[in-house]
Amino acid sequence: MRPFVLNVVLSLLALVPGAAVAQVYQTATPPPQVTSASAGWQVAGGPIFHAGAFYFPAGATVFFDGNVMKRTGVYLGVPLYQDATVEPDSIVYVPIGRNLMRPYERRREGDLAGTVGSRTPSFPVQRDMELSASLTRLYRAPVMAGPAPIDLAETAAGLRRNPAALGAPVCCFDMGTPSPATPAPATYLPTVMQSIPGPSGADGVWIVFDGSRWYLDGRAASYDVVRFAPTGNYRGFPVYREDASTERIHVTVVADGPVAPFVRR
Repeated sequence: MRPFVLNVVLSLLALVPGAAVAQVYQTATPPPQVTSASAGWQVAGGPIFHAGAFYFPAGATVFFDGNVMKRTGVYLGVPLYQDATVEPDSIVYVPIGRNLMRPYERRREGDLAGTVGSRTPSFPVQRDMELSASLTRLYRAPVMAGPAPIDLAETAAGLRRNPAALGAPVCCFDMGTPSPATPAPATYLPTVMQSIPGPSGADGVWIVFDGSRWYLDGRAASYDVVRFAPTGNYRGFPVYREDASTERIHVTVVADGPVAPFVRR
């Protein structure tokens, strides 16, 4: 019986044209067609903004490798790539021409503080307390210093002791008996009190969020869960919107603290 069953199975297999074998082929990423070779921000060595964080140029350029580099975004019309073998969103590569890629690294701060990622970071690791202190200094209003006050009583007493300080002669003589001359009355010039003017125009405090530049606009307000709705993240700090308007956001100043208003210009 068993030989008969075996013959039937073999006959059925012979009728099948061929057993399908599943195979997976990974297609290499094509080389970038657009580069930042002549972009001013790349030539100047400035940072780029990607995935809610700033990335700074760090390390030597490398050649494009389509087997491990995958496109992950775009910055000002230039495609960005990541190496699939390292920690995601830690290093992005910017094409600069001739199949060369310039690495841009994210600082280990905020939610990445105290970590090193897949490679030793090029920049010092920033702790959470250092980031909070820097933001507190950023939003603290500057103290305007004016000139020191003048003690008029002490100034008058000094002039009485030394009238020559006003430029009047101490005494003069005629052909007869010498007599001291009467000093000229003291003349006091008005004192003008001035303070350093505050910043004007669009040169105040600003941040880059969602691909645009936002400027500080007014005083910080207390956070209200009913009033503010979360809309993103800026360097580890939540960003909120008060309504559907896209021209105004609120950024947390310190952890669990007030939120500062920013407008887009």
